[in-house]
Amino acid sequence: MNEEAETRDAKLRAAAVEATARSRNGAYRGPRARRQHASLPTNGCPCLEGIHAAIASTAVAVERIRVEIASIKAETSQDFAALGDEIAGLRRHTKEQLTSAQRQMLDRLDCLQRTMADVERTLHRLLDKDGA
Repeated sequence: MNEEAETRDAKLRAAAVEATARSRNGAYRGPRARRQHASLPTNGCPCLEGIHAAIASTAVAVERIRVEIASIKAETSQDFAALGDEIAGLRRHTKEQLTSAQRQMLDRLDCLQRTMADVERTLHRLLDKDGA
C-alpha cells in the first residue's frame, strides 16, 4: 500500500471512530444536521430525538463506507501495480524466448547453407570426374 493511501485510510478511520464516539455521547449531529435541526427544540419529543440519532448513525455509516471505499481503492491500485509487474515480466520472458528462437533459426540457416555449399562442391567434383 502506498503512503498516500495509508494516510487517507488512517484519516478516514479516525473520522469514523470520532463519529462513532460522538454519536454514542449524543453530541454529534453532523455539520448539516446542526444547521438544519439545531433550532428545533426536542421538548422531550422522542420522534425528534430519533431523527437526531438517525442523522448521527447515518454519518457514522457514511464514514465507514468512505473507509471501505478507500480500502478498496488501495487494494485495486495494488492489484493493478502487481498486474503491471506481471505483464512486464511476461514481456521480458517473451523477448528472451524470441531472441533465443531467432538465434537458433540463424544457426540452423547457417548450417543449412554450409551443407548446401558442401553438396554443391561435391556435385561439381562428381560432374568434373564424369566429364573428364
